[in-house]
Amino acid sequence: MDNTKNFDGKSAVYEASRPGYAPELFGFIRNVLRVPEGGVFADVGSGTGIFTEQLLKNGYRVYAVEPNAEMRKTAEEKLSKYEGFASVDGTGERTGLAEGSVDCVSAAQSFHWLDPDAFLKECRRILVPGGLVLVVYNRRDVSSECSEALAGIDRRDCPRCRWCSGGMDYGKIREFFGGRCETFQADNDLVCDRQGYIARALSSSFSLKAEDEGYEAYVEEIGELFDRFAVNGRLTVPMPTAAWAGRIN
Repeated sequence: MDNTKNFDGKSAVYEASRPGYAPELFGFIRNVLRVPEGGVFADVGSGTGIFTEQLLKNGYRVYAVEPNAEMRKTAEEKLSKYEGFASVDGTGERTGLAEGSVDCVSAAQSFHWLDPDAFLKECRRILVPGGLVLVVYNRRDVSSECSEALAGIDRRDCPRCRWCSGGMDYGKIREFFGGRCETFQADNDLVCDRQGYIARALSSSFSLKAEDEGYEAYVEEIGELFDRFAVNGRLTVPMPTAAWAGRIN
């Protein structure tokens, strides 16, 4: 299946509304995974460069590998100021990078789009001996009543909605590592105003677009959901950062 067009028309709302990842994650990368400053990442499915930028700010060099031209352009406009940034038109299965050229392959909010077997083969090709693979997600908290209510709206109103991140089988990540991986989790709440909450919902690949039938009613219902749960005009959405990492060479 070609997933490279899933975020067409979404780059602006994605960049504006998607949160970064818990700051503690980068201590985990440095101190537990032992990836030193100056290490080279291939950040596959890098999108608008949210995780890429955090890596760059922590002293890493990054090949941002993204197949969607619109998302890639947004990242390039934002990140070209960083000396360690390189934009690559590629996929997790075919990065186009040289053999043995990176210390770590990361997939932040993108593992579910990849073919695990082909991705594993490509990781083995481009990683240095003993290199790492790091899978990262900001996870939907399935115990959150608000998040579950939004998932219900999406499943009912969005024909493209096959799953929400909280319903993803994270066991598949452990299977990818053969059950041998380091794990990490930290709180990473997203605090939204009404406009930000609606934008975050609309940034999903499956959410309705302005040209879709039922779009206005869909947006109105998301706004009503915000009104139901917000306190003093703000809504706190639990969205913990979780990571899995292992050496696959």
